[in-house]
Amino acid sequence: MDELIGLLFAILFWRALLAALCGLAVGMLATQIFPGFGTGAVATVTLLALLGGVMWHASAIAAAAPSDAPKAEQQPISRPIAFLGIALVGLLLGGVYDYLLSSGLIALSVLIVSSIVLVSVGGAITKTPIYLKDLLFIVAALVTGSVTPWAIVTLLS
Repeated sequence: MDELIGLLFAILFWRALLAALCGLAVGMLATQIFPGFGTGAVATVTLLALLGGVMWHASAIAAAAPSDAPKAEQQPISRPIAFLGIALVGLLLGGVYDYLLSSGLIALSVLIVSSIVLVSVGGAITKTPIYLKDLLFIVAALVTGSVTPWAIVTLLS
């Protein structure tokens, strides 16, 4: 049954799977070419390729949607679901930053500062007001996701 679910997932989301496999292949090729290209860099390239594949798939699905379907702006995401999604991004980015910077505190600081800067720049580019409560919500979700592995290890040891 698990094999059928995996096959169905691969068929339905083939764009994301193809992009992730291409990212993994590029990462593995880069390890052969560049001696300093390690495991963390391969994982980062693969995750970025997966993100590109998900965006590719989402744009293809949006283009194929019927014209009377509600737009994404008309379907707000609930705050708990948004928190979980942002926390997952914080988990992934926090792990990459922790691996690359070899310090959890520095990685957490970089995650907080980069999120504040990127949200502010994104608001300036799109001319959308950024409210402090939304910025704090994003930072809190990223930090929660980033410190989750540390919390689990601390609780289990």
